[in-house]
Amino acid sequence: MNLLSLLSACALSAATLTLGTSCRGTVGIGSSSNAFASTEIHHSSRSKVDSAIRSVFREDGFSLVSQTGNTYQFQKWGGRSTEIVYGTWFTDGVAVEPEVELVELGNGAYAVLCDVYMREHGSSLMKANHRLVASGKIAYNGMMKKVKKRAEGK
Repeated sequence: MNLLSLLSACALSAATLTLGTSCRGTVGIGSSSNAFASTEIHHSSRSKVDSAIRSVFREDGFSLVSQTGNTYQFQKWGGRSTEIVYGTWFTDGVAVEPEVELVELGNGAYAVLCDVYMREHGSSLMKANHRLVASGKIAYNGMMKKVKKRAEGK
């Protein structure tokens, strides 16, 4: 990693820390959630919401890594620029890893909450793990809108 890359990564880290307290937001469920992106679904079933979550993330290139109860963990490997910004010198790769939580609100209503992490993988003891707070928010809000539309059958 050259000096310019290192300085860019430091600047991005500082911006992330600064924005962390002011850029959290939600789509459609008010201020009670601090998820990176979210939506509220009405007049649906758990199986429809589950299917919508899986299909929208799969179509965007993510693999379902695990599902425990109502929590889904997806993964997509980043490229060289992702490694420069979010990795360390000893990285074997950095993956984009959204964690999606499905919350039953009752009466056919559900909240879908999505937090996104950039996670370094490899043998290094110093693995980076960054929670996104601003970068890419529009794309994930768009994915949540697709989940809502499919789950509500619109």
